[in-house]
Amino acid sequence: MKACGEVLLREVVGEYVLVPFGETALRIHGMICLSESGACLWRALQEEQTQESLVARLLEEYETDRETARRDVEEFLDQLRQLQLLAEV
Repeated sequence: MKACGEVLLREVVGEYVLVPFGETALRIHGMICLSESGACLWRALQEEQTQESLVARLLEEYETDRETARRDVEEFLDQLRQLQLLAEV
């Protein structure tokens, strides 16, 4: 899977947001707030990833257990799918 759509990740006053533009902005009105771990996953998804590689990324970056990382990745990917910002490649 890989991130898709016309979206920019920006850090604004210490907060991470996805800013849609072009055709994506016609579907998504406004910015999407991300946590620090969400921004980490979004950056990783700029290249093709598996769910397990994203879990491994969170385990490398944060002090968490595998089950929590797995749940967080699943939830994040579900949200991206709902927003049509994830391509299954």
